[in-house]
Amino acid sequence: MKIIWTCIQWLVVAAFIVVFVFVINSYRYLLYALICSSLLYFPLTKIIVSKLSNLDGSEKVRYDVNGKRVTMQMSKLTASAILLIVVYSIVISIFSVSPYLERKEFVLTHPNWVAVTPSILNLTADIQGGKTKYAYVDLEYQFTTNGRSYSQKIDKAEKLYSFFPIMGQRRFEEMRIELLNRATQKKVAKEYLLFYNPNDPEQQKFFLANDSFYPQRSWLYNILFVFFTILSVIVVMALLFRKN
Repeated sequence: MKIIWTCIQWLVVAAFIVVFVFVINSYRYLLYALICSSLLYFPLTKIIVSKLSNLDGSEKVRYDVNGKRVTMQMSKLTASAILLIVVYSIVISIFSVSPYLERKEFVLTHPNWVAVTPSILNLTADIQGGKTKYAYVDLEYQFTTNGRSYSQKIDKAEKLYSFFPIMGQRRFEEMRIELLNRATQKKVAKEYLLFYNPNDPEQQKFFLANDSFYPQRSWLYNILFVFFTILSVIVVMALLFRKN
């Protein structure tokens, strides 16, 4: 029974990783993280080994919570996994707060795709409730190529998170209007851009904005308030105890 439960846990973790890496985010971000973490790992190898070794260079004897001996090879593997997770988190964070970099990365990795400025037929904004609250924009666009017209609707093409906790329906409405005005401005300025595969026009990628830095579109912007609050409490408590 214990083995079955362990297998179920690993399957859930694997499913979560697959969805997060290949569905929610681009798999290319994982490749970038693998390259960067590999380049960083080798310069850090001496530091990692020194932490796992005694002063005379011999291996430290360490055990995990189950009493099993942890080898240096296992420790190196753990360190490389942690480094990969950290680098991957940084990579997706950078792309999530920069529409410009996200678009630039797509252009460089899809050199054969054609860029067009489609017609936006419909543009609406609404609020997502639940634990994670944010405003979002739905849009529908249309473009013509090779004498054929293509149209598609994108749900949550752009999001707007709040740094502070949302209190009251009035703030919800302010966020919705703010995001709708932003999307409308992008539409008027024709900042948006669509890329499609000339060999298969059904394959498309739409970019609404091209800002160099727009953290409000990232869920990280929302959770930064929590970290900022916790850090502020720690600093205040440290100053109070130091004064006492």
